[in-house]
Amino acid sequence: MKVQKAAVVGAGTMGAGIAQVLSAAGIEVILKDINQDFVDRGLANIKRMYDSRVKKGTLTQTEADYLFANVKGATTYSGFEDLDLVVEAALETIEVKKDVFTQLDKICPPHAILASNTSALSISEIGACTKRPDKVVGMHFFNPAQIMKLVEVIPGINTSKQTTEIALKLCRDLQKVPVRVEECPGFLVNRLLFPYLNEALYVLQEGKQSPAEIDKAAVEFGLPMGPFTLFDMTGIDVCAHVTEFLYKEYGLRFEPAPLLKLMVEKKFLGQKAGAGFYMHTPGQIPKKGEALEVNPELNALLEAARKEKPSSAHPKNFDAFRVILPMFNEALYAIQEKVAEPADVDVAMQWGCGLTRGLISLAEEKGLDWTLSELEAHQAIHGERFRPAWILRKLVRGDIHDFKALAQEPVAAL
Repeated sequence: MKVQKAAVVGAGTMGAGIAQVLSAAGIEVILKDINQDFVDRGLANIKRMYDSRVKKGTLTQTEADYLFANVKGATTYSGFEDLDLVVEAALETIEVKKDVFTQLDKICPPHAILASNTSALSISEIGACTKRPDKVVGMHFFNPAQIMKLVEVIPGINTSKQTTEIALKLCRDLQKVPVRVEECPGFLVNRLLFPYLNEALYVLQEGKQSPAEIDKAAVEFGLPMGPFTLFDMTGIDVCAHVTEFLYKEYGLRFEPAPLLKLMVEKKFLGQKAGAGFYMHTPGQIPKKGEALEVNPELNALLEAARKEKPSSAHPKNFDAFRVILPMFNEALYAIQEKVAEPADVDVAMQWGCGLTRGLISLAEEKGLDWTLSELEAHQAIHGERFRPAWILRKLVRGDIHDFKALAQEPVAAL
């Protein structure tokens, strides 16, 4: 099936970005939200996206006007009877999403694919509220959708192979980089990213490194920004919500650092609040490489966090591997659960997080035995956050030095 007509439900930042991406591919798009003000803001955002391309010379004004005309605003479901695809980009709560999908199922034609842009919620649960769970799929675009290349395509337990293949092909037609991910809490990128962010908090609580020093080590390793810059940009309350969700789903290796809750309680939420780990001028986005002032209240919060959960630092000096190893280890857990193929892990982290050094290729470069030894050394001090995935022990015990052995061999017919 070729997608010719689509809709996006939710005209916020993500919804507008997704609508722009669809319209730029020549697809007619309905951008829907609950009131006209939201719709108008979404359309204005899309217009700015096209105006920016005209200024950069990548589109002529005539081309931009033509593509922008592919998008129509709506506050009702009128016109949804004749669609091939709907991408839901509503609030990240399961109740809201289930309500939207129940309505879409009643209105959209039987052939229409219903996709959710959720970053973590269950596609299977969303699909179960419809009479077409085989046509419900996750399509997790990354923010900003009009720029970021990665899309995680997540089939639910009842999603058909055909629906998944259509979603993957559509992403490629949109000039995106799709990665197929089996449904699990956090999917792939967020599941790997948050152990890294959480470990940075534990390092900070130990009191030997400043936020800027930890950020610098992460950037030198190959990330586009450090963990505390990312916390402040994303919103510390948002990160706390995701961390608690993953902790509830996966247990002790995701146990949140106490500092995170204390930051939220004190309303130090990052750029949007004027203060997070660093101080910010509201409405101004820090320039890359700009020196930031550390929040003067941070030391008091660190003292409180240490009282709540004392921790010991590794005897050797801090390096980036302290925060990267939990990310790599979670990638191994995902691989052993067959959430993703080893090769797709590096692709996802490159295009979803900007990581210039592949986690899987890095482990092969350093040696799987070295990686296992480092994880075990940290586990002896820090506990379950560093418990090595059993698949790593399996590879090391088998004297295997890369991940090619994990490729699935076809089973011969008997």
